[in-house]
Amino acid sequence: MFVISKTHVGMVRTVNEDALLATGPKLFAIADGMGGYAAGETASSEALKVLQQEAANFENLEADALSAALAQAVRQANAHIHHLAQTEEKYHDMGTTLVAVYLPGDGRAYIANVGDSRLYSWHQGELRQITVDHSYVAELVAQGEITPQEAFQHPQKNIILRAVGAEAGLEVDVFAMELAEASKLLLCSDGLSDMVQDEQIAAILQGNSTKQAAEMLLEAALDNGGRDNISLILIDLTSTEEED
Repeated sequence: MFVISKTHVGMVRTVNEDALLATGPKLFAIADGMGGYAAGETASSEALKVLQQEAANFENLEADALSAALAQAVRQANAHIHHLAQTEEKYHDMGTTLVAVYLPGDGRAYIANVGDSRLYSWHQGELRQITVDHSYVAELVAQGEITPQEAFQHPQKNIILRAVGAEAGLEVDVFAMELAEASKLLLCSDGLSDMVQDEQIAAILQGNSTKQAAEMLLEAALDNGGRDNISLILIDLTSTEEED
């Protein structure tokens, strides 16, 4: 397995509020923070810190028990961030998206998602979005009121409906997927997916090595405006390029 991660403040923002957990070998995650001065970067980094600590509880778990433990870890992060937001004025109203994937080596990926950071899978030229965005425009698409193309250009596409730390309780989406038909996994913040359409992401993954693809995805987001922080983790499951 080869893993490469990239993060960039973008062309507009002055602070990078994204946080990445890409040390592996099993747990990978991206969090995209929001809030006032320093609050967003605190929310994202604290969420991943709790997630990494809780990952010690994942060992020797399987199937439904592992999914439940992953969801509980995200809820622990939610409780921690919500407490900080309630007790320290400078952190008031902070929160973060979170997408995480855990690879225990059983041929499956276990995924948790809150907000609009995404996990994609790629195999033989086909890109699939695995997670579901918890956003205003995603709801409009689901209801048939706008098309995915209209959603990509929608002026309110950054409005999210769920965030880690925003409320005392949290609903966490948890997925388990078979890896037999996945060559690569891509985790990203909306700084990538809002700037680069799925068709372009697929084309970049199709025509380039994993390392080149990661560079080109970041460059494409910057070239298309870079209006937000940009973060990605690209996981090559095939081990055909480099071992890391």
